[in-house]
Amino acid sequence: MNKKWILGLGLGVGGLLLVGGGLVATGYWADRQMDGAGVAALMKSQERAQKTAELNARYPFQPPAAGKVLKLDEARLEAYLAAREATLPAYDVLQKESLEFVQKYGNELSNGSRSAKLRAAGASLRMLGKAQASLLLNLEAQRMSPQEFGRLTAVVYPEPQAAAPDAGVAMVSQASDPANIALLEEQLAAIGPRLEDPKLSEAERLQLEQRRAGLRKYITQLEVASGKDVKDANAALLKKHAARIAKAANPTFDQLLTKPLSPGGT
Repeated sequence: MNKKWILGLGLGVGGLLLVGGGLVATGYWADRQMDGAGVAALMKSQERAQKTAELNARYPFQPPAAGKVLKLDEARLEAYLAAREATLPAYDVLQKESLEFVQKYGNELSNGSRSAKLRAAGASLRMLGKAQASLLLNLEAQRMSPQEFGRLTAVVYPEPQAAAPDAGVAMVSQASDPANIALLEEQLAAIGPRLEDPKLSEAERLQLEQRRAGLRKYITQLEVASGKDVKDANAALLKKHAARIAKAANPTFDQLLTKPLSPGGT
């Protein structure tokens, strides 16, 4: 039994209790098992959802077009980190309280008691609610919407890439993929030594020069399409703030607090 399991239970049970219009029939019994805090916790959850919608409307954020890379702005990055840093103490409280709950009720939960699970659900809803409310307050202080915060999180703390497919599996790639651009750059680099050959005829030299010019133009177009200039600028900005970014890194923070406030989040 661990604190992540307790928090996940709260999210799951909280969602079930909302189905069908709220706590009714069995729901009221469940509310009593949650020490009378189930209904209140769910009402607070609805208030946070409303606050999230309000912040998204008040501080609208225009994400890049599909397939395009979000370009970081240093002022917004600093506002993002400030909101994140200001919320970390609330997350630390969440961790501490969840651990204390597991230590106190771990045996009952291990026995599979329904009432114990509901008590855990109520506790996790309260604990998560306080941390999420803190994040919303800190976002408001930075004049930032939850939508923008979520999109910045995806750039600053990208999730690990999926494992590469097995060898032999066919892959579909775009011309602007880095591997394809690298191959073209190799072809471009190979033209230089060939042009230095004194035995080249004028026609062959002209053909190679045209080929070189065409490759340069095509590579530039592909780099623009792939967002390479944006990625390079983002990388430089992230490197500049690397120490601060590393200090505020916490995947569980994002799983529990950031994702639920994003469109389609729990």
